[in-house]
Amino acid sequence: MASRTLVKNYLAQWMQMGKTISLSPQGEEVHIYKIIQGERYSPLFNKLWDEISTTKAQEAYLSGTDQSIDDLLSNKWEIIACARCNLLVPSVDMGPRVPVCCPCDDIPNHPNLDSIAPHIPITLVSQIDDLCDRLVQKSQDQPSNTEDFTEDATYSSAEEDHQTLSSLRNSMLKLVKSHSNIENQSH
Repeated sequence: MASRTLVKNYLAQWMQMGKTISLSPQGEEVHIYKIIQGERYSPLFNKLWDEISTTKAQEAYLSGTDQSIDDLLSNKWEIIACARCNLLVPSVDMGPRVPVCCPCDDIPNHPNLDSIAPHIPITLVSQIDDLCDRLVQKSQDQPSNTEDFTEDATYSSAEEDHQTLSSLRNSMLKLVKSHSNIENQSH
């Protein structure tokens, strides 16, 4: 069964690719250009999702697909990554796997690896934390060649590297948090 969050992320990714949502049997098409705003989905996209997921789920379809949002929220569907483009696509959860075409089938030149792929909102603090963790891991993975040091080489111990990375992480997190507080006060 696909979670509401996965279905929402599925719609957001494809709307970032230019897909529209059909909200009625008459074919009313809705397109939102600004899906992500800062570290969240835009208010306009959230409003559309609220409308779709509560009152219009039976009538709402992503362009180029045959499954309604109500179908996707049922227990017979799951949301997985497309083998071709790695974006989210619906798949039958149980029984024989009937091939479901990817919404990317009607997008020319897709997947385009030179462009930025659609994504879900990213929390800057967690991204910086992950980056710092990778830096720490990389510094730990580097072989220590203490016998290669000469008089002119700069000495750096593992403890100094750890303290420097820790200080960098704390400084960056403080900067991000202060920036977030300033943004929240201005809204």
